[in-house]
Amino acid sequence: MSLDVHHRFVLGLKRVLYAARGEPYRIGGHTLRYLPGTRPVRTRYADSANSNARYDALQVIWLSTHLREGDLALDIGAYCGAYSILMAARCGLAGQVVAFEPDPYARKLLLKNLGLNPGIKRPTIEDRACSDEIGQATLFSLGGNSQSSLARSVVEFSRAQHSEEIRVSTVTLDSYLSERHLPGPRCVKIDAEGAEIRILKGATRLLASDADVLCELHPYAWQAFDNTLAELKQLAAAAGRRIRYLDQDTEIGDRAEYGTVLLELCS
Repeated sequence: MSLDVHHRFVLGLKRVLYAARGEPYRIGGHTLRYLPGTRPVRTRYADSANSNARYDALQVIWLSTHLREGDLALDIGAYCGAYSILMAARCGLAGQVVAFEPDPYARKLLLKNLGLNPGIKRPTIEDRACSDEIGQATLFSLGGNSQSSLARSVVEFSRAQHSEEIRVSTVTLDSYLSERHLPGPRCVKIDAEGAEIRILKGATRLLASDADVLCELHPYAWQAFDNTLAELKQLAAAAGRRIRYLDQDTEIGDRAEYGTVLLELCS
């Protein structure tokens, strides 16, 4: 049996087994529930040779150990809510989570997953895309695929199918926090399929604060956004931050690869 066939078989079995209850995911003293196929990666994959699984697991561990009751956290590119729900559980009833997800198909999954977790404080869901300008943009979607992006080439990379074009509003993180009169967030998680540098360019005040910033890098997509590693480094340096991958202790070098980084304040 191929891995793909095995995966589909296991997923089908889980859908029958968990039905309307959702698949349980135990983390940090919380039992969270998700539609089969949408839960976070298990933390045991933190040492995996597979970079996707490793960085996802490390991100789960980081969020579950750093967020506290009463924190404000932002989930940029929330998709189906795998991290939004974890963040909401950690921030508690006194805290707040804002989940940005411009893809309407992904938001449907997010809402279903929230319905499986009535015990957590419901995150605020924003249908706007974050960027470096306030305005309008085209989101390219494959019907809720996790790779929805503001760049067509990113979505259709190595795929035969054509994406759907969806007009969305854009907002900068600095303007959003100002318009909502929100305090500085404790944590910001960014997974925007190549738009991450644009988002950070619209968050200079946030970067100047003491917020923790977790960001998934997609260097293969930066050309489509006219962004470079040099820009990312300049943004971090201007805010007194350094960039390191979650599985490394050293600052990012002259070459960026896919993975999740922490833009941490220099001591």
